[in-house]
Amino acid sequence: MRESKTYQYQVEKITRETTIKHILTLLKSEFHAEAVSALTPSLQNITDLQRLEELHLAAAKVQSLDAFVQMLHE
Repeated sequence: MRESKTYQYQVEKITRETTIKHILTLLKSEFHAEAVSALTPSLQNITDLQRLEELHLAAAKVQSLDAFVQMLHE
């Protein structure tokens, strides 16, 4: 059975939102929460799920918030 376009859109939307939440959680565990929260709009503007997944992996390894911001804007 093929899934409807609406269903596919909803799944993708939820996956994007969850990935963004995980990125922010990882960053907040290492860096100042207010500075991390300021990145939310930039992350929400990313529609490419693969790019968000790459940033999620980067958030787990990044040495500084500035380094993550640089990756975010590449």
